[in-house]
Amino acid sequence: MSPLSVIIKELKDICSSYCVLLIIAIGLFAFFVDRKALISKNYKKDAKIAKVIGIVYMLVLPIFMLIIKFV
Repeated sequence: MSPLSVIIKELKDICSSYCVLLIIAIGLFAFFVDRKALISKNYKKDAKIAKVIGIVYMLVLPIFMLIIKFV
């Protein structure tokens, strides 16, 4: 068994529906709540970072789950 197949098997075991919902919730929180709080405190650079983190969490997770499911 190759090391890559072992890693993929472990990722399949770890990624449950609860895990997926939690990561999506973190992305939504970073995008909507954190970004708005940072903008109100006039931390524009940090607000942009929170926006990018939120988008990455919400976009990368479904792509990652599809790759794990079909491999």
